[in-house]
Amino acid sequence: MDAERGITVFADSESAEAISPLLEAWGREGRRARVDLGGMPDAHALDRAARRSAAVLVVGPRNRSPRTVLPGPVVWVGTRAVPVSWVPRTSAADLRTFAVAAARVHARGRARGPLTFAVLGERHPRFDRLAERIVRLAREDASGSLAPLRWTAYDIDRTDLAERIGRGPGLALYVGHGRPIGWVGYAGLRIHHFAAAEPAGAIVSLTCKTASRRRTGLSFAEALPLRGIAAASLGAIGPTLHTANARWAVRLTRAAPTAETIGDLVAASATRDPSDATYRLLGDPTAPLRDAEEP
Repeated sequence: MDAERGITVFADSESAEAISPLLEAWGREGRRARVDLGGMPDAHALDRAARRSAAVLVVGPRNRSPRTVLPGPVVWVGTRAVPVSWVPRTSAADLRTFAVAAARVHARGRARGPLTFAVLGERHPRFDRLAERIVRLAREDASGSLAPLRWTAYDIDRTDLAERIGRGPGLALYVGHGRPIGWVGYAGLRIHHFAAAEPAGAIVSLTCKTASRRRTGLSFAEALPLRGIAAASLGAIGPTLHTANARWAVRLTRAAPTAETIGDLVAASATRDPSDATYRLLGDPTAPLRDAEEP
């Protein structure tokens, strides 16, 4: 992601103050953040922001949902895909929790070994085959920049998974069934099963509805950054097809070796296929894909 192009943030003054740890982290990296206090952006405002930015973050009222705020995980400017993300203003404390966790990920050193690429999956043959395909593709990368790990429900249980995510892996990707409140895999994993520890760089859910507000006040994909579990997450606002998720998985895995941030990863993997617009990016669109000291 081109740091010289800067980042546009849509937020009111109170929200901008609450996420100041993240704004300061961007400043330390030499990124220019432009904060627009003019209210929630419409499609034209998002397009204008994308044209002058490397990424866009929208922080807005809790009664707005990922479905209605953004058109997808990216906004297209010609052939350039610009990552756009959403964070609901549930409270100043939640926003600060998100910003502090994201800033911690930004503070991680760059000179590390291969990126931990945790592959998560529901205990089901179809999803296990896809998880194994992802692991195999990651291992075939000639650069050696990925360290794929199988953390599927065949390999570990819910308690183990929550503890491992709490070690701060750079990237975790789940395949399986999903719901607005969490994953069906791991005996039904929900946000309360995680303990705030070291935040993951990003958690990607290639499944149905994890960014949907249907029958819940806050989706699982939104809660992950707001609770400080991950600096960013990717989730779907509705049903998804397994074939489309498999294509996403392949593209993400192939792009991961050269992606510095979740925004880089999503932008490199996004297509103009209408099914891609089912997904939303939540949290910090510039979240680095970097491991904590002991992921």
